[in-house]
Amino acid sequence: MKTFILLMTSLILSTLALSTYAQDVRGRSFYPDNVSYDPLIPTPESIIGHPLGHRVARHDLLLKYMRTVAEKSDRVYVETIAKTHEGRDILMLTISSPENMARIDQIKAAHVALSDPNSTQEVTDDMPVVTWLNYGVHGAEVSSTDSSMAVAYYLAAAQGDYIDETLKNSVILIIAIFNPDGNARQSAWNHMHGSNVSITDPNGRNHNTFWPGGRTNHYWFDLNRQWLLQQHPGPQGWVKKFHEWKPNISTDHHEMGTNSTFYIPPGAPDRTYPYIPTESMELLEEVTDRPREFMDSEARLYFSEEGYDNFYIGKGATYPHMNAGIGLLLEQARTLGEVDTVHGVLSFRDNIRTYLNMSLSIVRAGLELRPRLLDYQKRFYRDALNIASKDDVKGYIFAAPKDNARNYHFRDLLNRHKIDVNIMDSDVTVEGKTYKAGESYMVKTGQKQYTLIKGIFEKITTFDNNTFYDVSGFTMPLTFGMDYAAVGAREVSSAGDIVTPMFMSQPAPEKATVAYLFEWNEYYAPRALNRLLQAGAKPKVATMPFSIETPNGTVEMAPGSIMVPVGWQGGFVHGDLSKIMATIAAEDGIKIHTVGSGRTPSAGMDLGSNNFKVIEKPNILLMVGEGTRAYDAGEVWHLLDYRMKIPVTLYDKRNLQKLDLTDYTHIIFVGGDYNAKNEALNRKMKSWVRSGGTVIAHRQGAKWAGEVLLNIKDEKEEFPLERQDYADKIPNEVENIVGGAIMQGDLDITHPIGFGYVNREVYTHRDTLIAFDKPKNPYATIVEIPENALASGFASADNQAKLAGKAMAIAERVGQGSVILFADNPNFRAYFYGANKMFLNGLYFSKAFNRPRE
Repeated sequence: MKTFILLMTSLILSTLALSTYAQDVRGRSFYPDNVSYDPLIPTPESIIGHPLGHRVARHDLLLKYMRTVAEKSDRVYVETIAKTHEGRDILMLTISSPENMARIDQIKAAHVALSDPNSTQEVTDDMPVVTWLNYGVHGAEVSSTDSSMAVAYYLAAAQGDYIDETLKNSVILIIAIFNPDGNARQSAWNHMHGSNVSITDPNGRNHNTFWPGGRTNHYWFDLNRQWLLQQHPGPQGWVKKFHEWKPNISTDHHEMGTNSTFYIPPGAPDRTYPYIPTESMELLEEVTDRPREFMDSEARLYFSEEGYDNFYIGKGATYPHMNAGIGLLLEQARTLGEVDTVHGVLSFRDNIRTYLNMSLSIVRAGLELRPRLLDYQKRFYRDALNIASKDDVKGYIFAAPKDNARNYHFRDLLNRHKIDVNIMDSDVTVEGKTYKAGESYMVKTGQKQYTLIKGIFEKITTFDNNTFYDVSGFTMPLTFGMDYAAVGAREVSSAGDIVTPMFMSQPAPEKATVAYLFEWNEYYAPRALNRLLQAGAKPKVATMPFSIETPNGTVEMAPGSIMVPVGWQGGFVHGDLSKIMATIAAEDGIKIHTVGSGRTPSAGMDLGSNNFKVIEKPNILLMVGEGTRAYDAGEVWHLLDYRMKIPVTLYDKRNLQKLDLTDYTHIIFVGGDYNAKNEALNRKMKSWVRSGGTVIAHRQGAKWAGEVLLNIKDEKEEFPLERQDYADKIPNEVENIVGGAIMQGDLDITHPIGFGYVNREVYTHRDTLIAFDKPKNPYATIVEIPENALASGFASADNQAKLAGKAMAIAERVGQGSVILFADNPNFRAYFYGANKMFLNGLYFSKAFNRPRE
């Protein structure tokens, strides 16, 4: 009886919720009224405790609703596909007819087989189309997150011939939601500042966000740029699921400025990535006919073919085009409640209704275009192999000399993108560089992922349109700092078997009687050094090359090598030093050498030499908050905290003038807004640096620090401008922009900031014209910008000429301290593995170099 009462209560509440909140603020039906709804399926309101659009739903309640729907409906299966940095679940709902759900594994296998050029699988009349609906990759874009519940409710509860036909011929995948951490911040803000009475004033705190806002993830990354890069657990989880299903249509739901209308793709036609097939963009046009029909039916304004583009292939709306699918970006005006706009009052609830209907229009597009989409999926990979056969480039050879970890991470990324990698069986020399057998790898272009391979490896520097919504250069072997080259059939013939990437741990070393030593070339050497410093050890860095006698023979050690004495000069170590070294070997992949004597074969470089410099344990401040760029700060935080396990204190830049800096060794300033005229702060920073502090800064932070601490003036040449037609304004201004390009630099690998590098070529991300005139100190220019420095992406010839010969990175001693400046961002989006070490060297080796003698 009790169970019956609870069931009836639930039915009544669901029915009341549906009827009470069945309209939007304009009196239109909230849910489509051409179907009936199963009263056994709970409405979102009955679980989250308020009408959709009344406030932003809490993430835990959103998850509860999705799981409840899956429990109540035989159309829905829910699973956790990843956990965020803060431990929140990212769910995927698989939705189809009950009959399809009973054989869902069989359907998936047949669908994915279409993407195998060697498969005999054909498109059958009963093969469902796969439609993937993405919600909430930007946590602050709340109509995207909350509309996921409305869509799930409709697909689970709607009844009638149309929905039966839809589910019979579709598998619909819902990601709810991509960025729970950012959304949780935004939801909390909305709840904190929500009023009982609707406040439509756009200046209200309820309509304005906070630093860093809810857009980004825990480490302040834009996750919609991570489809290609996959440097966070969420993107790794959803890209894995993407390849498990190979969806035919993928839709990203976003928000833009409050006074905007609505964006429906395609983007600017002359800003499409060149390896996206023409047919893919033609299908995109057909798919988006359905969203346009809905907007036209309500006389609502929208725009296409401007503002946005399909160039950067690492976004959720573009990555599918490189993988036999159709990707869509939808953007609507943003609101967190009801807000006054130039078009009238915009309602959060209406936004949710809009995305409900747009999502359903995409589902309808998949249904109506099903045969064409499935046929395109089947032909895509076969066509790719045909194009590959005519390509003179038969493969890309690459290596990361003396850095197994960086090599592993690049190969692991390729593996996540379903790209096969072969190990080299014999040495190959290309353009004067020898790629060694067993240490080098080959990606053959003659494989089904040819299209994506070209996107990852190609260097593109000329474009039909020099305007970019996002970055223009993203050639990944450059960002990983790999030696690499495009090769032909002769070099490909030297490739061996396909290999699965595995992190290369090293064996535990024998117990040392005098010292442990390791080289600095491995990517995780800074993490290893941090382990030692945190344990109380007193390691030293070699500033000169030397050799040692080990149980395995003589070993040559490069500058930057770390020496850890086991005697009292090695510090008081908390725990067994030999166990720490074994952990370093196993988890950081670093080969440890042991020696039984302080005497070395190298004259002047015994282990007690003054050419070994003591390394102090850094106590780091990272400036964050208003006035700093959250992306830049988050990239530093992620590198130190997540990758290297280095403690770093986040501190609000606005309060720096009040802080006692005595106990801090390093302060990091990232891009942002800085005031060089704050004399009190300037005096404080100068005094702190002269007393032994180190400033590390990049982008606008470096420009400010250079002016304040090194007296570097930004001398801009002013030229009178000739009269121009206004129509030429945008093209002319574009020529003065560096469009998120990859630039080459000449790195002094003999300087402590260049320790651990084998090659002088280093690549960084540049989107400004910030650069430094070379200092008077002839040894202070760490990275010089060469002529024609553009490696991938867009930078005009004039801008390259302006940058040529200037310093990208400089390091100067000031009093007892140091100032290390990077004009570029060496940590951009966490995938510039090749540039990270320069930045990390500034933490450990900032006192390992000296000023020139007067």
